[in-house]
Amino acid sequence: MIALFKQLLAYRNLLFILILLNSGIFFLTDDKKAGLPFMRELYLFGMVIAAGMLLFMWKRVYQSKSSLWILFLGGVLPLASAILANLNYGQPIIYGLLEERRSLLYLSFFPTLYLLIKTAPTQKHLENFFLYSAVLCGVVGFLYYFGIIPENTNISFHVDEKDFVETLRPNRFMIGSSYVSIAVFMLLYSMRDRVSVARVGLLLFFAAYLWLVIQTRQTMVIWSLAALWIFRNRIGSLLKLGSLASAVLVFSFFLVPEFYVEQYDRFNALLFEATSGPGVRDNTVAVIMQAVRDNYYVGQGALSLQWNGGFSGMYGPHFYLSDVGIVGVYHRFGFLTPFIALVFYGGYLWIMRQCKQKGSLLLAFQLTFWFGMLNMLLSNALMYGGATLGIATACFVYFAKVRNPAREQGRTPISPPINWAHHDQLQRRNY
Repeated sequence: MIALFKQLLAYRNLLFILILLNSGIFFLTDDKKAGLPFMRELYLFGMVIAAGMLLFMWKRVYQSKSSLWILFLGGVLPLASAILANLNYGQPIIYGLLEERRSLLYLSFFPTLYLLIKTAPTQKHLENFFLYSAVLCGVVGFLYYFGIIPENTNISFHVDEKDFVETLRPNRFMIGSSYVSIAVFMLLYSMRDRVSVARVGLLLFFAAYLWLVIQTRQTMVIWSLAALWIFRNRIGSLLKLGSLASAVLVFSFFLVPEFYVEQYDRFNALLFEATSGPGVRDNTVAVIMQAVRDNYYVGQGALSLQWNGGFSGMYGPHFYLSDVGIVGVYHRFGFLTPFIALVFYGGYLWIMRQCKQKGSLLLAFQLTFWFGMLNMLLSNALMYGGATLGIATACFVYFAKVRNPAREQGRTPISPPINWAHHDQLQRRNY
């Protein structure tokens, strides 16, 4: 038993556990009443404690630019938002930090980088870790979708009223949505040169998961654009991929035609809803622009639903800062938003450029960020993307130091890179 416990706590196993937990597969949240109560809070607490310990133990290495970028996004911004909400609305700072708790996930950068250094994996190893995690998220999501695993009915949340009147997207579960997108991009990049039936099967599995379980129209569009971008110089591979996928879909249509008729009707309904007149986001943007203007362009922070119902009592039940991307950041920080956006987008672009050799996983991280930047009016990556960006930054920083192509192709045993000291005092900085 002790030997099994020690094996579980091996650095490589801990790295996989960290990646899997970071996907949110076990978390119970207000947008998916599926998961273990307080699991997310325990994970966040663990990330904060681990980051604090590593910063205390390895001050020199974490004075690097990348670490300062992480601390700004995962420490300074959530605290600043909580303070502004306290000054403008009287909300206690603890509730402000509760509202911005997802930004604390940027701090996963520190334990991830530590475990990367201790295990020295290849990019292929990490690709497998993320792919396995995404598949597990899909399996668990389908188990909830089909009712095999029941939702938590004894847990109540203050939620947006639209959750109760949503008829077009019932049984919606946002389990591992960011990981699934990363896995899809990885598969697409890996199939530019060689298309296989197994990879096409995985793509169709993730596509079914997106359509039936995640049910996010914006993500559907992004996946389509990503496929066109990735295969822009591989038309033959794109045609082969499309042919295999079409053959599988046609075969399944003859097996269950009623299912496809039902999904076609639902697609038309979703399309009509998305294109018919001004929606909730338009009203939210108008309210934010006026509110910040009336406050002399000083940010007002963000209110938590757990404190007097949040914004619902002021602007109605459909007001969500997370729905309007950079405009939600503008409500939090006002005239400081351009500076914050410059630090966020410019800093991550600089971090990505430091890593010259990018495999499918790093390219998937990069493409995800590009789509978020180009779609900043809807993308909430700056305030809510810490779960992915913290780990992604650690991967870019680590592989920026890996210069041996043989190691990346798995031809050499896994051992710490020679540029790192074998004891626990890291000597390299400015990465």
